[in-house]
Order: sequence, then C-alpha cells, then structure tokens
Amino acid sequence: MAHADISVEEAVVELLKRSESCCLDDLVAQLPAHNWSKVFATVDAMSRDGRLSLRRIARSGYQISLLSPKSVHVEMHP
Repeated sequence: MAHADISVEEAVVELLKRSESCCLDDLVAQLPAHNWSKVFATVDAMSRDGRLSLRRIARSGYQISLLSPKSVHVEMHP
C-alpha cells in the first residue's frame, strides 16, 4: 500500500499496476496517505500527458487505468 514517503504519482502507478483500473473515488480511498486534491491533480496531469486513461463511466464517475505499463516512467524526486 502507499506510504507517506512515496509521491502521489508513484502511489497511483503502484495501485493501478495491481488493479489495472479503478474509479477515482476508489483510488482516493485506497491512498489514505494522500489527500483527495493531490490525487485528483496527479490523475489529471497524468491523463493530460498520456500516461493514464480517464474515462467517464457515470454522471460523476471516472474509470482510471494506465495506458501502457511499459510507457509509464515515474521519476524519483528528492
């Protein structure tokens, strides 16, 4: 599970590698070390740069998945 010492981006990638896809609310619930706004901002940025697929599944629900596990590159920041 995600720890406070890893970035939100790393935590999102780790979770999606295990589950293949999930909805935004489930992603936030499974990353309790990170607040909703940081998870949302990270998902937004990763979907804009093509690392994540963000698909609307309901009026206010979104399905999130990695586009290509081989193309995902998470940089470590000190």
